[in-house]
Amino acid sequence: MAGEHTLDAEGLTGLLVGAVDVEPTPSGVIPLRLSRRSRAQEPTNAAMGVASAAAGVHVRVLTGASWIALKVKITRALPEGPDSREYPASFVAVVDGETAGRADLDEGDVIRMREDGIRLEAGDVSAVRFDLGRPRDGRARTVEIWLPHTAQVELYGAASDAPLSPAPSSATHWLHYGSSISHCLEADGPLGPWPQTAARNLGLRLTNMGLAGNAMLDPFAARTIRDVEADVISLKVGINIVNGDTMRARTFVPAVHGFLDTIREGHPSTPIVLVSAIACPIHEDTPGPTVHDGVRFRAARRSLDLDTGALTLAMTRRLLEQVAAERAATDPRLHFLDGLELLGPSDAERLYDDLHPDQKGYDLMAERFTALVRERADLATAFRL
Repeated sequence: MAGEHTLDAEGLTGLLVGAVDVEPTPSGVIPLRLSRRSRAQEPTNAAMGVASAAAGVHVRVLTGASWIALKVKITRALPEGPDSREYPASFVAVVDGETAGRADLDEGDVIRMREDGIRLEAGDVSAVRFDLGRPRDGRARTVEIWLPHTAQVELYGAASDAPLSPAPSSATHWLHYGSSISHCLEADGPLGPWPQTAARNLGLRLTNMGLAGNAMLDPFAARTIRDVEADVISLKVGINIVNGDTMRARTFVPAVHGFLDTIREGHPSTPIVLVSAIACPIHEDTPGPTVHDGVRFRAARRSLDLDTGALTLAMTRRLLEQVAAERAATDPRLHFLDGLELLGPSDAERLYDDLHPDQKGYDLMAERFTALVRERADLATAFRL
């Protein structure tokens, strides 16, 4: 087509924001939010599975184009069952900071998670096109195309009616690590997760390492963070470790120290904000593991006589604050933020399944995080405000 400009997958890779690595495929690339080498160190592939969902990842360009089209293939993991939720794969275009279009896809590959195993249903390649209109003044605009936070996206290439160049950014780079409550699968589209909203409120460039169900203080996650450029880092820790009943107090505290020590190898003076869990009544004073009844989550029944040292959310908050206090003399750029300031006990009605916030809950978290960063002097300094 006359006047059409194209990019292959390699060219698109240089325009990605929010990915920490890419997985080459025979025809394209898959943005990742963990280093590829992490796969060999995690036996279930659960962490890499959620890290391949493109939460916070977007193509960011400076262009005079009136339309942009991406050639992609999405892969969604969908549980089967009468009460299972299917999360749509949504792309959103933003022009000079304003939302300019949305495309919801149900094409592509589907991984059906059944009680008797996993079944792959092969799907089609998609063309995702956004008609943006001509710039009124003829100047190039900053255009972002946000990829689905709920799906893996294989990028094959892009086409447009004007060249696509990397958009310069002087924004502070914020890297955030957390659980499903940072990944925010329940959010209404890729701009709905609270870290994305807070980053846009504060004018930050975000890498969202929210790993649904997998914020376990894994050493490979710490090494990924260590090796990624960042101006400020936040680590939201607690809920997945209680969910999985994966640690006791004896192992949790050294694991937090070790995670921080590894990150400090690559970021000796970068501000780090250690954030504890938001409210979750089922686990405030009851240890994990968490079980699901098909509709809601609850704490498993267990004998407290056998649970010496078992972690509750209340205990993880105390221990994280203790770690921050113990390191204060040698690590003055480590800050503590109580997650209850983002979503507290009085906000429990926002936990639609007794564990995860709904969209209004995520909006509330973003609003409160934004306010805390602006109003708390140490956080304002950390985020360069």
